[in-house]
Amino acid sequence: MQTTEIRETWTALYARLSLDDGNVGESMSIQSQKAILTRKAEELGIYNYRFYVDDGYSGTNFNRPSFQQMIADIEAGKVTCVITKDLSRLGRNYLESGAYIEVFFPKHQVRYIAVNDGVDSANSGEMDITPFKNILNEFYSRDVSKKVKSGKYIRASQGKFMGTHAPFGYQKDPEDKNHLIADEETAPTVRYIFQLALQGMGNNKIGKILYEQKIPKPAYYKPEYFGKFLVKEDDAYSWKQETVIRILRNPLYKGYFWVQKYDKKHFKQETRGYIPMSERTIIPSDHEALVDEHTWDTVQEILDRHTKVKPCTSGYENKFRGILKCADCGSTLMVHTDGRNKEKPVIERTFYQCRIYRVRGTGFCSQHRINADDLEELVLADIQTHAKKVIKNREKFMRKVLGQMDMTAANNRENIQKKLEKLEKKLLESDRQFIKLYEDFTKQLVSEQQFRMLSTHFEQEKKETTEEIEKLKTTADNLKDSTCKAEQLANEMAECAEIKELTTAIVNRLIEKIEVSEPQTIDGEKVQNIRIFYKFVGEIN
Repeated sequence: MQTTEIRETWTALYARLSLDDGNVGESMSIQSQKAILTRKAEELGIYNYRFYVDDGYSGTNFNRPSFQQMIADIEAGKVTCVITKDLSRLGRNYLESGAYIEVFFPKHQVRYIAVNDGVDSANSGEMDITPFKNILNEFYSRDVSKKVKSGKYIRASQGKFMGTHAPFGYQKDPEDKNHLIADEETAPTVRYIFQLALQGMGNNKIGKILYEQKIPKPAYYKPEYFGKFLVKEDDAYSWKQETVIRILRNPLYKGYFWVQKYDKKHFKQETRGYIPMSERTIIPSDHEALVDEHTWDTVQEILDRHTKVKPCTSGYENKFRGILKCADCGSTLMVHTDGRNKEKPVIERTFYQCRIYRVRGTGFCSQHRINADDLEELVLADIQTHAKKVIKNREKFMRKVLGQMDMTAANNRENIQKKLEKLEKKLLESDRQFIKLYEDFTKQLVSEQQFRMLSTHFEQEKKETTEEIEKLKTTADNLKDSTCKAEQLANEMAECAEIKELTTAIVNRLIEKIEVSEPQTIDGEKVQNIRIFYKFVGEIN
């Protein structure tokens, strides 16, 4: 004789409250939801019920402990009915909510009721509007996400510091926690790091100098977070290259902010995505800069050059690393030291040579060779000449520089305007194509998948074109600042009036690039054209 197992079943009363919902009021509270669910169950004559509660969980995903327990109980055949206050309590992701309501629950013969939305799967007529209500619930979450993100962006755009802890070199203002002030203990270290970088030192070399001089790293000042990593005495001074580069690349130290370093592309995304430095928005702030803007910008140029040109290993200090260019092919000149005649000073055995020629041979370019000692002597003499002119007659020097800049700027403005017109036409054409695509989609000439794929393509293309337009407009604005740039060069030159020796720091502060031509023999004499382009103004004839 067989016996039939009697399995206990019950109705699931599911309540959910997210952190965002918590500010809405008592009507959304867990207690209020429980009262509504209990009343509805008892109205239907259901007294065998159990509560499943997720307090503090978003409705945009279904990875919630009590919800997952309820699903497990449904799959085990223990739940025959699910009741929620409304559709949004089940979830705000309309695709997954719809999958549970229209597929999962019917498959397991579970009745679903959403009290305030008038949804009851026992009545098929009430279910027709359910998908649309689920879509509206997802739109609500999307809207909340946008408002929160917009609020944070606006605060950051106003120059307010949004971080939990003050960056290295700063402390929070006791009177305004969203404002930063220089920290007297750590700010000098930041300035020192920038000065070392200005001298052409790489991240590794800077780290070694800081270690040798027993200068504590940032973790030393936060023992509550990093104390367990500072076991040995040397641990406090072992600077990593990543730490040095993070400081050197941060616009915070010139008085600016990154508006965002991380971003969620979609409100359903659980983790924040890293935004590359080149794509971040930088805005000026009112906090104190630890280094001047010219120093910060110069260090960025040095870092960019250093990633492309290897350091010299012969013992010669390459003062022109990444600055020397071939006048014919535009490639960088590489430094080489002759290993013979080692009794001679290293500078006399060192020369520069076109990289393309060195790598690919005479079929692509020529040597463009120039000795290091000759180049240093020539550049030093040129700087001294202009510096003396600034000291002797600053106004005359300014007039000459501005005259040359106006000619160059006129040229550049014309080219920029042509590029802007071309890009703006491209932008209009892209908009027209998108409108056509949308019309085809509404007429069902293209599928939803094709529409989404092409929409993404148009959005990306529009973003890239818009960014390029903004960059060109910024460049055009910069061309208007000719007088300020000439003044800045004059100030820099005046500081070099008494120099007797060329240093890497001077080269990096004053010179943008140097073009080296191939030597020629004219009337039996070797002649080589060297063009020096200074920061802010370009070549000074």
